[in-house]
Amino acid sequence: MSTNAKTRYNISKVFGPAVPDKGSKDSDPTADNMAGIAINGKTAYCAKRSQTSSNIFVIENIASASFDALNGKTPVSIPYAVHGMTYHNNYLYMTCYKNKIIKMPVSSIGKIAAEYTVTEDGNGYIPQSITYYGTVNNEDLFIVGVEKMQKNGAFFYMIGSLSNGKFVEKKRFYVNNSAGYEQPQDIFYHSKYGLFIVTNKKADGAFTIYNMLLCAKIPDELSSVENIGTYYPTSEFRFNGNSNYSKLVVKSIYITDDGTLYLSTNATTASTSSDSYDKDAIFRATNPVFKKDGILEVALSSKESRTVPNLDVIINGTAYTCENLGAFALNGTTGYCLLSHTLKGDMKNKASVLLSSPDVSSKNFTRISGSPVLRTMGHGNGMTYANGYLYVAAYDRNVNRKEIAQLDPATGNIIETYQCEHTIGGISYYGYDSQRGKDLFIVVNYDDVGSKPYAQTPEFFIGYLESKKFVNIKNFYAQNPSFNAKYNNYLQDIFYSPSHGLFYVPLTGITTRIYRLLPEQIEQASDEPLVPVAVYNKDDAIYEIESLAISDSGTLYIAQNCDSEFTKDDAVTQIGALSFISK
Repeated sequence: MSTNAKTRYNISKVFGPAVPDKGSKDSDPTADNMAGIAINGKTAYCAKRSQTSSNIFVIENIASASFDALNGKTPVSIPYAVHGMTYHNNYLYMTCYKNKIIKMPVSSIGKIAAEYTVTEDGNGYIPQSITYYGTVNNEDLFIVGVEKMQKNGAFFYMIGSLSNGKFVEKKRFYVNNSAGYEQPQDIFYHSKYGLFIVTNKKADGAFTIYNMLLCAKIPDELSSVENIGTYYPTSEFRFNGNSNYSKLVVKSIYITDDGTLYLSTNATTASTSSDSYDKDAIFRATNPVFKKDGILEVALSSKESRTVPNLDVIINGTAYTCENLGAFALNGTTGYCLLSHTLKGDMKNKASVLLSSPDVSSKNFTRISGSPVLRTMGHGNGMTYANGYLYVAAYDRNVNRKEIAQLDPATGNIIETYQCEHTIGGISYYGYDSQRGKDLFIVVNYDDVGSKPYAQTPEFFIGYLESKKFVNIKNFYAQNPSFNAKYNNYLQDIFYSPSHGLFYVPLTGITTRIYRLLPEQIEQASDEPLVPVAVYNKDDAIYEIESLAISDSGTLYIAQNCDSEFTKDDAVTQIGALSFISK
């Protein structure tokens, strides 16, 4: 991905446990500033600090803990001002004021097993954040952040070990502050997803309700980390309060083994709120989910929809209804949809019409004025826009048609057809090949590959159109984790963005999902099927996903076949919960 490209997600959340300022007579009543959090299995640990001490809380059964009570053990006070926290191998590790990392056994909370001094170039700067990174040759490695060492809008981090009372630096690197939020907090490292950095937005020097988690892919092997290099976040996760808060500040995060994200926060009630939101709390995210296999799972939420009406056409005096929305494409704000007649009979897949919307964000779709009834678009399952034309994956299994059709988007007329060696069911513009002087397209193969059904490990081709043929120059495979031999399995349309990657849509039973591959995965593809980095799941308001596209502004639009008792018309729907940013 381009260093300027990233995906921004909204975190859906529910309250976890509140964390009081004072839990017992032995705790420090001035320790009211939420700090680091760490989790081992079902047990969570967090710190609340003052300028000179901290209270360490133990929260049992964090997944079911309520907001109304601590749900844990009596906190223990320690004479250290804790900032960050991480867990590894039955110990908590905490960065503290001044220039210290302390080690504490979870079997004896409050007991300090060891102290380590943190220096940077001989200076005893305060280590703010910490996370376990990995173990190499029986040596545990940690990533430690030092706020005062950030430069040119990038956050500073060191990778090192703890030995003989010191943090021993091995490598250092920077992470670009892509969201621009001023205040960095704690960090968390996940070998599959990368380094997560908590940042807070300020206004006039004061904390607000706006927070962003940055995620940069840091290599999981120390030898591969670029020393003094700068890494760029590829994902951002937005976590905001609402009008009930005057302040909601995320201080630390942790991702459990089951993929659940937890966030520790400082909270202050807004003066207009009738409820009590001034309890510091740990939030439990419900969306997204960070799966062990490295496939980020995100539930899509639908926003505004634009109607794609069914259309009746007359062929040889007989009326046929085009009601299958199979393909969708975007050119700027202008959207195009292909509706086809797909019912059984002699006319199955032999009638299609082209519709357009001048603005997919606000205008419904209508048939292009004067456009013909297209008789050779087949099932009309895929379409893309490129350089003034529409290209349709015009396959028809009933007559063994394997074509790509070039259409004039202004009139709906066929300009040219290109023969394909395989049945092509989805198509997207890939980019311009300057060496060949050709526009490249990426397509998906609808023919079974050997003994495997075509939807099990989808095969993709990259090629160009020449002499009325599709010329293949590269092929690769992808995994379809949704494939289930017990159900009917199909593929829908695809979409490719040079900044954000390839999106493909399997249909298993009645469930459609969107899977995503990164551009660099495709560039480096070998014979092994590529593993998607994310899956986007539809909510109950989304019907069968047929096609998709991302607008220039980064909004995802999906084309829905809305075959239900509640709606007869299909729709193109704007998706919330995420956006794709290219700069």
